[in-house]
Amino acid sequence: MSALPLSAGAIRLDIAVDPQTGDTRRVTIGSTRPTGFSTRLFTGRSPGDVPGLVARMHALCGRSHMVASEVAIVAAMGRDVEAVVAERFEGLVAERLGEHLRSTVMGAGPARAEIADREVLADVRAVLAGVRVLTGGLEPQRGYEAVGSVERIKVALLRLGLAIDRKGRLKTGSGSWGERVLTAVGAGCGDRYETCDRLTAEDDAAVIAALARDPARFAAAPRLDGRCPETGPAARAATGMASADGRTRLSARLGEIAEAAELLGAPEADRRRIEGTWVSGARVDSLTGYAAVESPRGRLHHLVRLDETGRVASYAILAPTEWNFHPQGPLVATLAGNRFDLDGEGARRAERIAGLFDPCVGFEVRIEEMRDA
Repeated sequence: MSALPLSAGAIRLDIAVDPQTGDTRRVTIGSTRPTGFSTRLFTGRSPGDVPGLVARMHALCGRSHMVASEVAIVAAMGRDVEAVVAERFEGLVAERLGEHLRSTVMGAGPARAEIADREVLADVRAVLAGVRVLTGGLEPQRGYEAVGSVERIKVALLRLGLAIDRKGRLKTGSGSWGERVLTAVGAGCGDRYETCDRLTAEDDAAVIAALARDPARFAAAPRLDGRCPETGPAARAATGMASADGRTRLSARLGEIAEAAELLGAPEADRRRIEGTWVSGARVDSLTGYAAVESPRGRLHHLVRLDETGRVASYAILAPTEWNFHPQGPLVATLAGNRFDLDGEGARRAERIAGLFDPCVGFEVRIEEMRDA
């Protein structure tokens, strides 16, 4: 398979199919996504400068990165991380809601066509405007403006058909945008998805140990004892079963949108009870701390070591996309279990499947006949 130039900061999926049987013979991932840059960029800086820089460097999930940075640094200093989490939690919830909605509407897949509907577009804009109020700057907005934004978000999401029933399950209204986008990735597409091996908080110790041993290499292609687990909304909601229906995956993302809206309007005591399931952090040794944040796209890890003067000695970031788009990871396994025509429909299928894994950068798909070596 001949190599073609890959766009800067993008991922490319190369799929080779058997021209006789149509079976997928090989899936490879190429990436120009930068990894391992954080130590070079942050070494020698004051810790107080880093969270803001991290947020500005990440156009997607910037608040999650900022909070992960703050928590890791506070942990390295030996201070209590709970106060940081409590102060930043509302912004994390709003970010998850906004990122999930934006990626569903604007990402690869059938939902993009739905924004041609003026009413849908108006509701999407109303939600995202409210999210901007709640995540604006480094401090979440408070008072009447925030309360009004939460109410407008909830009303617009109800019109889009995204709500949570009494049992905590996603409820989409009949004929709603939510129902239509779920139908568009349903069983009629013929897509198949592999069993989900979940990355969880129980893996944090192994992740941090590996990240500390070899930050650049592990951050670029993480593995845990032969495992390449998945992270993100589908993993957070996973039952561990394989599925022939993309609705299971997309329902997890849409369900988190509706859950986030409910959480924004919930009493502070209720939010405090679950903050630890979203963000955790701890001191590794007298100069090192880590954070794990359940960002919109999955479990995000930051690891920082300070020097004796209190400045940054080393810094590592492991983003969710590196797990899901690992060369032997869950997306590759899923694509390998599907069949792709060599016409445009094959590429659309690959884009639809990859879009449900929601990378934090753009991606390209190329499908070719498998050629003999």
